[in-house]
Amino acid sequence: MDGFITHQIEGVSVDIEVVPMAPHGFTARFRIFGDQHDEPGWHAVHLTEGVFATEGEAEEAAKSLAVDHIRAQQSRQHLPD
Repeated sequence: MDGFITHQIEGVSVDIEVVPMAPHGFTARFRIFGDQHDEPGWHAVHLTEGVFATEGEAEEAAKSLAVDHIRAQQSRQHLPD
């Protein structure tokens, strides 16, 4: 196991891992898994910006950023050619 926990967000699988930061605090990283139509960098690991006081804050920041990425991808898929 690599430390990531899978969540379902907007119908898409999102793996989130909270990481301790030295000397204190937490950050989180996430990767998004959709389907074969995903953009090439979709499965890359993304990082939250900044250091958070609690693990929960870091996880929520990752979820929020994941939602932004998912909605941006969905809006690009619905643009007329």
